[in-house]
Amino acid sequence: MGPVTPHARAEGPLLTPGHGGNVADMRVRPDGGEAIVLAEGDGDVAPATTPLTADDDLFRDETGVPPSRGGRGKGFLIGAVVLGLALAMVWVAMAARNSGGLGQDPFGRAAPDFELPLLGGAEAGGWDLPSGGGDDGKAATLALSDLRGKPVVLNFWASWCGPCKDEAPILAAAEPRWRQQGVLFLGVDSKDTEKDALAFEARYGIEYRSVVDQSGALANEYGVFGFPETFFIDADGVIRAKHVGPIDAETLETYVASIVG
Repeated sequence: MGPVTPHARAEGPLLTPGHGGNVADMRVRPDGGEAIVLAEGDGDVAPATTPLTADDDLFRDETGVPPSRGGRGKGFLIGAVVLGLALAMVWVAMAARNSGGLGQDPFGRAAPDFELPLLGGAEAGGWDLPSGGGDDGKAATLALSDLRGKPVVLNFWASWCGPCKDEAPILAAAEPRWRQQGVLFLGVDSKDTEKDALAFEARYGIEYRSVVDQSGALANEYGVFGFPETFFIDADGVIRAKHVGPIDAETLETYVASIVG
């Protein structure tokens, strides 16, 4: 076999894949140039590569990690946990509020009796105490039963309570007028110091009496969850209304009127 020169070309037909899998015929140009590939039968130029279709995505990342299919399940699990915690918190709050003797439905029930020290002692200002200190005979303490026969507005408060500061001027302004009609306003100062409590009464011009619930036991007995809370007790010692939070003047008038006569 002789040497192959740069201009040597195949003399016979060269079989190459054409369009649609047909066989194309490659012919040698007389001038020694490149061969032209023609598709068999129709004379069209065969494409060099497979043509793109509408399903082809030039930007598809074939090496990427497929998305996890567990995302939705995890979302449901997290939602269930959050809902469970929320229900547990509601249950705890309701249990705390129901732990007192009155629970959440005190209306029409007898107000629990108590005997507690008077804030500032018997010499502190306010309405006249029952003679002899009431049924217990102790001038420095007051029992709710000592006031039987008179309507009572029983207000739980504390000097450190922000909302109590909002309602204190309203109670102080209304009390003298209702006292003339036989209604007694009685405060219950809870978990406070005597110094701070007396300063609070002086600041807001409170002239009615308060008893001291240092441990908060009476507030718990009445089912008080936060301060202030106010109970409206008729002359027979029955609770006719309860207000949670700072009370406004109009609501106070309505509730007090409901326990008079």
